[in-house]
Amino acid sequence: MLRSVSSDIPVSDKNISVITNFGCQTNCWYCIWKTHRLKDVQLETDWNKLGQFLRDNKSKGKVSVSGGGDCLYNYNKYESWWSNFFAICNELNMKIDVHSREKFYNEDFWKNVNRCVLSSDVLSDDIEYFTWLSQHTKMRIVHVVTKNSTEQLIEDYIDFCKEINAQFTIRELVGFDDDGKYIKYKEKYDGLFYLDSGDYNLYYMPDNTITDKFL
Repeated sequence: MLRSVSSDIPVSDKNISVITNFGCQTNCWYCIWKTHRLKDVQLETDWNKLGQFLRDNKSKGKVSVSGGGDCLYNYNKYESWWSNFFAICNELNMKIDVHSREKFYNEDFWKNVNRCVLSSDVLSDDIEYFTWLSQHTKMRIVHVVTKNSTEQLIEDYIDFCKEINAQFTIRELVGFDDDGKYIKYKEKYDGLFYLDSGDYNLYYMPDNTITDKFL
């Protein structure tokens, strides 16, 4: 059965997400943060406001953390940020999903995380790390469909995710032409999880504002 997420969700029903701006080393050519209005904003987190945001949404039971760059980039510099965040979420009994591309071999960190959502362009580059991480937390692997995507690559992801018991998601490219491949794959591969372009969350942004629009 085709599972496709639409962004037409009432604000009250949206999940919540904390967007960091810690930097990134990956430099994805399709990254939408490169032209974001907040790409150069690196304010100190207002912990009173972020804490209230989490308390106001405690009933949702879960919060995601992503970038703005990569939320695990330069971890040593931001370790205290993560410690504060884990403490608040633990107090509120909220699960945490971390969205990242970093190869982050830190077992103690992953003990605090419900699930890691990993972006991947080329499976062969990530197999070793994905295999290791699958032993330490739940995983969802996300592939953004571009002109360079192939059916063989998609099928390799499908088979690999079955091996490590991870969910596989195909995501629509934003701002660039994918040669019609996202629609093609939606029609061809029934039973996968597809993420159409759009806003699904209520976001706590790096400038300490709250919005339901990422861009």
